[in-house]
Amino acid sequence: MPGPTRNEPFAAVLRDVPDGGLACELPGARVHFTGRRGGVSAGAFSSLNLGSWTTDDPDHVRANRDRLAALAATRRDRLAQPHQVHGTDVLVVRGDDDLPGPDLERVRDADGVATALPGVPCVVLCADCLPVALVADGAVAMVHAGWRGLVGGVLEEGVRGLRAAGGRGAVTAVVGPGAGPCCYEVGDEVHDALAPLGPTVRAGRNADLPEAARLRLLAAGVDRVVVAGICTICAPERFFSHRRDAGNTGRQAGAAWLT
Repeated sequence: MPGPTRNEPFAAVLRDVPDGGLACELPGARVHFTGRRGGVSAGAFSSLNLGSWTTDDPDHVRANRDRLAALAATRRDRLAQPHQVHGTDVLVVRGDDDLPGPDLERVRDADGVATALPGVPCVVLCADCLPVALVADGAVAMVHAGWRGLVGGVLEEGVRGLRAAGGRGAVTAVVGPGAGPCCYEVGDEVHDALAPLGPTVRAGRNADLPEAARLRLLAAGVDRVVVAGICTICAPERFFSHRRDAGNTGRQAGAAWLT
């Protein structure tokens, strides 16, 4: 792996995986952005829907979450996952009491998770918002960044959570698939909120969320930023998209764990 850089294209790090998503190995950690293939759900949720708060069959979602856990050679009850609310809170998981349970019976509201525990993947769910992995020596974090959370500082909270969990030294961020500037048309409220980041976050009536995330991460002191640059709205065969499918869709995951 080359030394830290300020930014680089995804092809230098990320690779395609059978579920339709992307994955990469970083020193001491693995990052996996799932796609929609290889699960048991049907219809609009076909097939690797991981969204427990969708109208999909709960048994199908449990089976799909088992498949996610297996990627990290762990169990469903070891997934560190919040109930996302488009806010800025990031949970630090320090022990079993902080885990939400196999069926999310103890889940807490937040939009990110950080941990130094081995065998505990940090997980967020997305269907156009950005999953953002943060990796440092000894800890990982995963953050859910829609435009509200991004403007509110959820990425900065993710970096703080990573440090609070015990992450040391340089930080690498990996920005996963999400709504891209090709398709993400927004109103004046969103453009006004993103405007302080500069002109590169706007493409006509569309917003460039990955670019906004990149800029916020660099400003937060992240040493290396890798951007997938894949639009979920453009890729129905690979990813769920809330906007493309008018809300009747599943959720893919961003997951990061220590290796």
